[in-house]
Amino acid sequence: MGKIVVLIRHTEAQTLKDQNQDAHRALTEKGKLDAKKIARSINPILTKKECVLLSSPLIRAMETATIIGKKLDLEITSAAWIAEGSLDQLQETIASCQSEVLIIVGHEPTLSRWIDCCCHVNMPMHKGSACALQFSEDVSEGADILWYLDKNAVPWNE
Repeated sequence: MGKIVVLIRHTEAQTLKDQNQDAHRALTEKGKLDAKKIARSINPILTKKECVLLSSPLIRAMETATIIGKKLDLEITSAAWIAEGSLDQLQETIASCQSEVLIIVGHEPTLSRWIDCCCHVNMPMHKGSACALQFSEDVSEGADILWYLDKNAVPWNE
């Protein structure tokens, strides 16, 4: 059996007007709440699965990943290649990952491009959305989409 890769786009962050350096844009209060929502949405799906959590090093992605990691009880590993959008590094990471599930928190348009390259599907990733891809043993053969959720997939009452 292959690997499941869950791609998650960071939630709402400060605008460039609020923080003039893109890499330093932090989540807004709404973004923090939305990150909790997406974590709550994916938690039941990933329960009892061995997962690895990777994140772009940009602040908004790391903050989103931190909230998700806390909910799923996972450590986060920062990976610059996510922010750089390296498809080759994505494929290498999937192939070498020993866990059943690889969770990657990143950005647009990279996530949509990866989905298109791997699944031949045009799927824009909105802020706070998650898309799970099922890869076969040979990562180069591409993937199938298992599911797609956004931050409002589950009723919110926390």
